Amino acid sequence: MDLCTNSRHGAPYFLITTYNCSAEDGRMRPSVPDRCIQGVENETGACHLVVHHWRNRKTGPEFPLLVLQCRTHGVAFTLYPLAHVPYGRVAVAPVDTDGRLLPAEGDSSTEPPSIWEETIFGAAQDAAEGVAWPRKEDNCPEAGGSPRTQRRRIELAADVLGLRGQDNSPLIGPLGISALGHQEAKRAYQGATAYRTLGSAVCQAVGELALAPCPLLDMVLAAGFAAGRWGKPWRWDTSRGQLREVMARARSP
Repeated sequence: MDLCTNSRHGAPYFLITTYNCSAEDGRMRPSVPDRCIQGVENETGACHLVVHHWRNRKTGPEFPLLVLQCRTHGVAFTLYPLAHVPYGRVAVAPVDTDGRLLPAEGDSSTEPPSIWEETIFGAAQDAAEGVAWPRKEDNCPEAGGSPRTQRRRIELAADVLGLRGQDNSPLIGPLGISALGHQEAKRAYQGATAYRTLGSAVCQAVGELALAPCPLLDMVLAAGFAAGRWGKPWRWDTSRGQLREVMARARSP
C-alpha cells in the first residue's frame, strides 16, 4: 500500500477538506470524500474508502487528522484541514476550518492585518517589527520557534510570494499582488541581508495580498505548489460532492 504522505520532501499531491466540531463527541471531524485522487485522475469510477487511522498533531491544527485507505487503488492519504499542508506547522492562509476568512482587527490599509500572524507569514511580521524568535534552550520545549525556524519560515513565505527568483506565482496579477508591488517587494527582499529587512519585504507583498479580491486560500495553495514548496493540492467540494484540483479553482475568478 502506498501512503501518500510518507515523503519528507512532500507528496506529489494532498487532499484538503472541511473539519467541523461533532455535536456527538465534540471532536473535529472531516467531510469525507467518496473517492481518492487517483480515482479522479485515472477516471476509474467509485473508490472503496475505509478509515485507516487518526493522526495526532501537536502543531498545525492541533487536533487529530483522519487518514483514509482506498482499497481500490491501494493508497492511504491524510485529510488535511483547508488551510494546512503536509509537514506544515501553521496555517498557510488566515481562514477557519470551513475556509472562511478570519475577521481582521484594526486598520489593514497600511500593513498586513493581525490575522496573518498565525500563518506562515507570521515569522516575517515578527521580523519586520524587530522581534527575533528566541533560541531554544535544552531544557525548554520550543514554543514560538527559534531563529533558524524563523528564517526558514521567512524563506517559505518569500517563495510562496515569488520573491526569491520566480515571477510566475499565481499571487501576482489582477486577483492578487500588483506587478509593480511585487517587483518592489522582490527587489527589497533580494537586496536585504538582515532578518528585519527580509521580513519587511515579505510584509510589503502580504500587505497587498491582504486587500486582494481573490479566493485567498486557493491562491496561496496554488502559489506554494508552483514554487515547489508542497505537492498539488486537491479539495473536496462538499457543496458539489466533487474532488477538484485547487489549481483550477485558483484560476477561476
